[in-house]
Amino acid sequence: MDEENAVLRLVLERDFEDGGYTVVDPQTSLGNYNFSDTEQIARAKQSIRREIAIAEHDVSALVDQLFQKNAKATTLTLPSAPGNGYLIDKDGQFQKYFLEGGGGWEAWYKDHPKAHGMTTVSRPAIDEVHDLVLVYTGVQLDWEVGSGWIILYEYKEGKLKELKRAMLWIS
Repeated sequence: MDEENAVLRLVLERDFEDGGYTVVDPQTSLGNYNFSDTEQIARAKQSIRREIAIAEHDVSALVDQLFQKNAKATTLTLPSAPGNGYLIDKDGQFQKYFLEGGGGWEAWYKDHPKAHGMTTVSRPAIDEVHDLVLVYTGVQLDWEVGSGWIILYEYKEGKLKELKRAMLWIS
């Protein structure tokens, strides 16, 4: 988990102009896949492999690892770092805005003007031999403003460099 947390910290770090932060769902996710639908999963893997393919290395095993590690949600152990642009919503203070009578996005932004939407991440798939990382990141900023991506990074010397991405959804 230490290496996964190191990768997720890099994925989540942001420098918002207003000194704000993204709120991170404490439960990992790989989007809205139904993992019991083997045909859907097979199609998704095939599509992702095609979209993030790189000439230097076959990413098939990395895609398989990503789906295997994220078949069930887990709770993030990464600590919050609002000064680095992210806050893990471990106490559910931000989730309450989406319960009945919670006020939704309008109340969220009124109460927390520096909170830049809700981010969801997967557990990263890591290929140490080829210095590659694959991770899902979804960001929702309002009811109809958001997107989810599978992103392939090069991971060397504690730094991430984005190589390719595949869009899973947009609102």
